[in-house]
Amino acid sequence: MSQLVRGVISRRQGEPVELVDIVIPDPGPGEVVVAIQACGVCHTDLTYRDGGINDSYPFLLGHEAAGVV
Repeated sequence: MSQLVRGVISRRQGEPVELVDIVIPDPGPGEVVVAIQACGVCHTDLTYRDGGINDSYPFLLGHEAAGVV
């Protein structure tokens, strides 16, 4: 059963980010769902948002997370 979660997304280079609802699909074979308890947005995320590393939009910010399986 899919889940509705909230995330911070960057739609275009250098523009303000948005807090949005995201539908997470059911996990596939060999995958698990992690209930994220905390997630940081760091300098790497901001560099992605500003186009310094990334050129593919939209993308979800936050790659340093802690959670429960």
